[in-house]
This record gives sequence, C-alpha cells and structure tokens, in this order.
Amino acid sequence: MDFTLNPYFAGLGFVVTFILFRIGIKYAHKIGLMDKPGGRKTHEGAIPLIGGLIIVPVFAALVYSSGLQSQTFLGALLGGVVLLMAIGALDDKFQIHPWARFIIQIWLACYVVIFCDANLLNLGNLFGFGDVDLGQWGGKIFSVTCLVLLMNAINMLDGMDGLVGGFLVIALGWLMVAAYTVGATLVFWAMLFLLVPILGFLFFNVRYPFHKKAHVFLGDAGSLSLALIVGWFAIQMTKSPQPYMPPVVIIWIMTVPIMDTFAIFFTRKKQGRSPFEADRLHAHYKLEDRGMKPKIVTPLIWLTALITGGIGYVGIQIGVPDYVLLYSWSAILLGYTYYRIKLDT
Repeated sequence: MDFTLNPYFAGLGFVVTFILFRIGIKYAHKIGLMDKPGGRKTHEGAIPLIGGLIIVPVFAALVYSSGLQSQTFLGALLGGVVLLMAIGALDDKFQIHPWARFIIQIWLACYVVIFCDANLLNLGNLFGFGDVDLGQWGGKIFSVTCLVLLMNAINMLDGMDGLVGGFLVIALGWLMVAAYTVGATLVFWAMLFLLVPILGFLFFNVRYPFHKKAHVFLGDAGSLSLALIVGWFAIQMTKSPQPYMPPVVIIWIMTVPIMDTFAIFFTRKKQGRSPFEADRLHAHYKLEDRGMKPKIVTPLIWLTALITGGIGYVGIQIGVPDYVLLYSWSAILLGYTYYRIKLDT
C-alpha cells in the first residue's frame, strides 16, 4: 500500500479522538476513574484519567485501518501496550504497589525487545574510540533498561497540564523529521498516527484562553503506554544494520525527562530519602513553587525540549561527532544534577 495516498486517516483520527474525549469525560465521572487533588496535586476538582485509554485505541485503529501492522512489528507491540495500558488504568483506580508495577514494566519491556524487534545492538562512536557494539544479549539488556527508565521518566514528568502531551509531540516531531528526511515512510506514517490522537488529547488538556484548566489527564495508563510506544519508535530509528539516526540523538531528544529524573534521584538520596518517594522536586513543581504560573511553566519546558532535540538532530546533520554530542550532554547532565543537589539539600 502507498501510505502517502491515505492522508485522510490522520484527519479522521483527530475527529474520532475529539468525539471520544467528549463522551469519555462523562463516563469517567460515572465509573470513578478520576484524579482528585491532594498532597502534591493542586489542580481544581476531580479530573478524568482517560487520556491513554482513548489515545492508544485510536492509534491502534489507525494502524490497522491503514494496514501498517502487517508490514511492521506494530501489531505485536500493540499487544504489549494494551496490557500495560490496562495495568496503568488499574493503578489509576486502585494504586498498585510501586514494586509490582516496576516488575510488570520490566516484563513488558522484555517482551517488546524480544518479540517486537526493539533490540539496539550498536550505539555508534559514542566515546571517540570506535563503534560500541553491544552484541545480542548486551543489546537486549541495554534496550530493556532504556525502555523501563524512559517509561518511568515520562511518567514522573506528568505533573502539569499539557506537559507530557506536549513533550511527546515534540519528541515525535524530531523523530518524524528524521524519518521524512531519510525516506522511512512506514515509520513516519506510524508516528503520525500516534501524533494525531495526542494532539486531540492536548485540546482538552492544555490551558489556553477560555480553557483555564485541563478537562482530562493522561493517567498512568497513558504516560506509561505512550512512553513505551515512543521508546519503540526511537529504537527503530537508531538500530542496526541501517540506522536512520545515531543513538546519541535520542539522548538529546529525551533530555527533559531524563535529566529531571536523574537529578531528583540523587537529590532524594542526598536527603536520605527513598529515590522513588513522591514529592515536589520535579523542575515543573519547583518553577511553580517559585511563583511561575503553569501556563508559563509548560511552554517553557516545551521550548527546552524543542531546543535540546534540535541540538542533537541538527548537530548530527552538520557533522558534529557522536562523542562530542555525548560528552556535551553529559556535562550538562552533571552540572544540572549538582545544581539541584545544592539547591535542595
């Protein structure tokens, strides 16, 4: 099938997403799938946690309607994602123990790596001494670790209206630019089919004039399952034997959640607390606590994600070596972590 002849799928997907959110918001109230304010959560009133429960099915419907599942591993991937989405929904409703959820994430990441063609074998010339070849087992372990870390990093970023949805749009945007540039048609269209329902979700989730608060949240079902899908796309773009972009670019694209999670982990350890304890140490909360309104914080973090992704992608395009990009990124990571530890301990 020539997927370039079916752009109407994308427009239809947005319309369907919009309608489903209109309906879903009403039913979420009836079944009690709501996020209530309290603790570090300061939003007004109970908000439906149905973002992922609509985005993922719309994405799956677009994939199957276009026939993409027959030409890629997306069919197998969606099987694992649906299970993760269901577990996330149970967590949203009943609060699953963090360690149980963590073990499930590892199991599903293993499934994606082994059965969905997500094994990253070569990291490129990361250190300046030649390509880093991980081998079959090393690649599997590394890929599983990356997927689990990404799921948790993006899940923890989900603390302000529009923040995660906007970040995912930016991350997908850079991956789509790379796919379009090299002519990776199947991957490009698959990512577009995910982008569309996320944009529909943002219509209900972002603050803008005459829309003073979010009417729906992603929930764990959404943040975890979408992170897994985006992580799969990222590996597809970078894996051998014909990578569309060097793996170091992904590090730059995912800078915002990675650096925030890394800094918070060591800050909590320095404070003598569990690194998995919930608090308001995340960058978006810190900016809000300093008096910056959410309608400013969210676009500011979006802009940061856009710039960091651009540094990685444009850097490679103009010939900056992989190892220069890695060492530069590492210096920023360590500097930011040091600053946060000094600020909060």
